[in-house]
Amino acid sequence: MVLHPAHPLAGAGQLRPPELCGSVLWCPAALDRLDFLRRFADRFGITAEAAAANLGLEPLLERPRADPRYVCLLPADLPLPADAGLRSVPLVDPTPLYAWSLLWRGEPCATGRALLRVFAETAARRRWLEHTPGRDWLPGADQEQLRVV
Repeated sequence: MVLHPAHPLAGAGQLRPPELCGSVLWCPAALDRLDFLRRFADRFGITAEAAAANLGLEPLLERPRADPRYVCLLPADLPLPADAGLRSVPLVDPTPLYAWSLLWRGEPCATGRALLRVFAETAARRRWLEHTPGRDWLPGADQEQLRVV
């Protein structure tokens, strides 16, 4: 979670999503297009607002940089720019996981197989394929898909 240094939770070593009640989750685009963020905010009782269009990381960070009430949810392995003037605090108990999919048609060619192998190795190393209920949070529909797979 990315917070302004003056946000009341900015000094924490880690945050639980319910602690963000009273904050405003700033989203990079309309919430009807960002279902994961909308469901995350709804699940944990966090007010959410959105920019009109996703213009990238720097414009996204402008709102929490200007107003300590606003926070942003970013991937844990995405480093903040050195001059961001913001604080990044890990979310735990549960950690929100974003369900990604990789689709292809037919049997992949040799280059495609090599790419899939690199994806699988990176996913294992970065815990992208793990989901432990209680520790991690996924929206209900995504949890149902895990049960099917």
